[in-house]
Amino acid sequence: MSLQELLSDHRDQILARFVREVERKDLPPPGLSHSVLVDHIPLFLDEIAAELSRADGGRPSLEVMELSFTARQHGGQRWQMGYDLPAVVREYGVLQHAVWETARASGIVFSIDESDLLARYLNVGVTAATTEYVRSREEQLRARQADLEFLSEAGELLGSSLDSLSTLARLTRLLVPRLADFCVVRLEGFSVEDTPIAHVNPAKAELVRELLRRFPQVVGAYSHEQALQTGKSLLVPASPAGFLDEIAQGPEHRALLTELNAHSWLAVPLRIQQSLFGTITLAWSDSDRSYKPADLLLAEDLARRAAAAIDNARLYELARDERARAEAATRTKDEFVATVSHELRTPLNVIIGWVRLLRAGTLSEKTREHALEVVERNANAQSQLVADLLDISRAIAGKVRLDPAQVDLSNLIALVVEDARLALEAKRIQLYADITEGSSVMRGDAERLKQVVWNLLLNAIKFTPKAGEIWVSLQRVESDLELVVRDTGIGIAADFLPQVFESFRQSDSKTTRAYSGLGLGLSITKHLVELHGGSVEARSEGPGKGSSFVVRLPVSPLISTTVGVTKVPATLRGQTLNRPEALAGMSVLVVDDEEDARDLLRIVLESCSVQVHDASNVREALAMLETERVDLIVSDIGIPEEDGYSLIRNVRALPAKDKAGIPAIALTAFARNEDRTRALLEGFNVHMAKPVEPAELLLALADLSRHVYREPTAPP
Repeated sequence: MSLQELLSDHRDQILARFVREVERKDLPPPGLSHSVLVDHIPLFLDEIAAELSRADGGRPSLEVMELSFTARQHGGQRWQMGYDLPAVVREYGVLQHAVWETARASGIVFSIDESDLLARYLNVGVTAATTEYVRSREEQLRARQADLEFLSEAGELLGSSLDSLSTLARLTRLLVPRLADFCVVRLEGFSVEDTPIAHVNPAKAELVRELLRRFPQVVGAYSHEQALQTGKSLLVPASPAGFLDEIAQGPEHRALLTELNAHSWLAVPLRIQQSLFGTITLAWSDSDRSYKPADLLLAEDLARRAAAAIDNARLYELARDERARAEAATRTKDEFVATVSHELRTPLNVIIGWVRLLRAGTLSEKTREHALEVVERNANAQSQLVADLLDISRAIAGKVRLDPAQVDLSNLIALVVEDARLALEAKRIQLYADITEGSSVMRGDAERLKQVVWNLLLNAIKFTPKAGEIWVSLQRVESDLELVVRDTGIGIAADFLPQVFESFRQSDSKTTRAYSGLGLGLSITKHLVELHGGSVEARSEGPGKGSSFVVRLPVSPLISTTVGVTKVPATLRGQTLNRPEALAGMSVLVVDDEEDARDLLRIVLESCSVQVHDASNVREALAMLETERVDLIVSDIGIPEEDGYSLIRNVRALPAKDKAGIPAIALTAFARNEDRTRALLEGFNVHMAKPVEPAELLLALADLSRHVYREPTAPP
């Protein structure tokens, strides 16, 4: 039997021996099936037999032997299966051994020429297989090198800018047409118009955007939504049968998808740690290429780099925004400090100037009276400024305290309008009031509600030019009271309208501004209205077109409508100083480290026939309590060395009952709610904030005089 006959008739035995031997030598990677192990070997044996037949006992030419196509296929297949090169070479040695063993078992002896031919054929096979193996490997290395260069280029592009949208737009143009016919990067929080899209045919880029615009949610097993929901990459080598029918949301949708003609695509999620925030979709449509697993690996690597770049860009944008806000806050603070300085210095300059003239004694009687009026007016302006600052501080800290009671809002508005009459007349402003009476009773803090109405009306007067008009209306709207203050003033620009209630914000904060003030009134108003459970809204059609402020306050259905608000003057300005008779003959200890403050209180108290003792510190005050009769105490809190709290604690701890129980007023510039609470807890009977109206102080002292301790007298 010849070598040709052996290869034809005993091929199965040769293959069986070959498989057993390669498995025994652990040449193939684990887990390969029998058919994969055999692969091209039967064809290779048939090819050798065919060549022997054509040679007809002679030696085939080298040209014929070098055309071993089967061996080249075998080498390429072994590379894809993960063989290393020595294993491929050894397989041909195992095959030669299997042929010899089969011949020996069949009692066949080859001639020298046949043995030489077999060896030469196998050598040709080894050469062809290793050549293809090396070529395949080099091709893959070149592809990998190209991928690495592409990733490097993409990484440089992604790191070249911190503007995520422009960077992603350039990335899509880099991906198309190299890795796709079209590319879409979808990010959470981005509109369709901002979504980066690229297509080899620019006209079709708008088609992709139209699809996203009209059909944003595409459901199905092969959509990018699947990648976003599962967090796993999606690879579709070829569009499944019936896919368009499955995902189309109607004839128009199907027509657009058909026109797009995507036949192979992949989608990879964008994530930072465990947070998913978008996908990158690549698709082939105009070309006949399709995606393979290697393409998916490349896309996933690219997605990781893109996600990191997007996250860095977002962090940069966040830091930039925070910095901008901090810089804006700093500018606002600087502007506020400058404004406060201006608003404080302006009345101080007037006060100091007129006081200097008064001290010189050169003014006429009429001018002196005018000087006193100017000094009082400017002092009151400073007092209001400080009060506004304290109010906004309390509002920001959430420490505004309300004293709710039954309030007739219509009566309260009438009081405020009356108080503003002089300001209205000074600018010749016509005020129209439309106040619904009889159903305007609500539960609230009368003083705070008066402050709301006053701030809104004063704001309208301030920004309305001379001979302008103001409308004030109050009406019942369902279960609310609606107050509207409308004017024909300078109006509010649309871009400033959302900021009109912010603290320290003014539409014009330049040094050339036409209107003074700190920009606190409306902010305080908003806080006070919201504390009453209501809302306030600003409206304006723009500069020069006036503005309206609408306040809505809830009305409690349990309040009796027969109860009104006592009508009292809003201020004590211009009134004569009332001197309570109950204070006559009283002895009052005044404690303050400021001599001017003590002198003022001495003059006010002595005008009521009060005996005044004063002390500049706690030590002097306690010494005076030991030697003098004291009925009442008026003490500052901020005193050097020992403060007013220390004084009242020492007084309340005195062994003598009449001394320990002396009524005391804390007259201090510490005017916060917590300061008031602490003063009362420490032992003061009353807390009063500086500056104080002399009349108010005298009334408070007169009220406390009723609690002055009197030694019981013995019966006659």
